Amino acid sequence: MVIGNNPQIKASLFAPGYTIAAVIANEFTEATGDLYLQALIELGLVLFLLTFILKRFGALLILLTTQRGTAQE
Repeated sequence: MVIGNNPQIKASLFAPGYTIAAVIANEFTEATGDLYLQALIELGLVLFLLTFILKRFGALLILLTTQRGTAQE
């Protein structure tokens, strides 16, 4: 609810928005057609891939910073 729960895309970063997780949660029960359901499932896959990429990037960043910290000692 902090982001604003507004399904319109705005140019400003401070405008209210809609997260991918909120779209899936709010519209999954309303998905009547196969295409609608498949689109929501694909949004879930996009969210999973983004999470996976960010997790790997964070692990790499931690690895690089700990190696740099031990090399200077």
